[in-house]
Amino acid sequence: MAQQTIVTLIDDLDGTEGARTIRFAWQDTTYEVDLNDANREKFLRALEPYITAGRRVSGSTGARRVL
Repeated sequence: MAQQTIVTLIDDLDGTEGARTIRFAWQDTTYEVDLNDANREKFLRALEPYITAGRRVSGSTGARRVL
């Protein structure tokens, strides 16, 4: 018997389907949040001035730039 498992990511803010996992770091802690496209854009717009002004850190800090 064949089985198929389907995983649907749900937006952590508004509960809608079709989310993607976003990973970001803040003060040495890495977080993940599942966001749909609209909430992802809001998140990126809020962080854009800080990302633009900030410096990338090389090495294995575990943090990734939000894309």
